[in-house]
Amino acid sequence: MTNVLGLDLLTAEATLLSDGKPIRMVEVRSKKGAKGDDRRVIKTVETEREVIVYWSAFRTEIES
Repeated sequence: MTNVLGLDLLTAEATLLSDGKPIRMVEVRSKKGAKGDDRRVIKTVETEREVIVYWSAFRTEIES
C-alpha cells in the first residue's frame, strides 16, 4: 500500500485506487468541533478486503 498520510482526499483516493483495492473513507472529528476546510488523511488501515482511510478537516491559517 502506498503511503498517503497528510495528502488531500482527492490525491490520496487516486493514489490508492491505482493499487487496486476498494477504499472506505471515514471522517474523524474533534470533540470541540473546530471547523476547517483543509481535508487531509490522518491514518490508513489495510485489511484483506479494503483500505480504510481516516481523514479530518483542519483549519490552516497562513500568516504573512
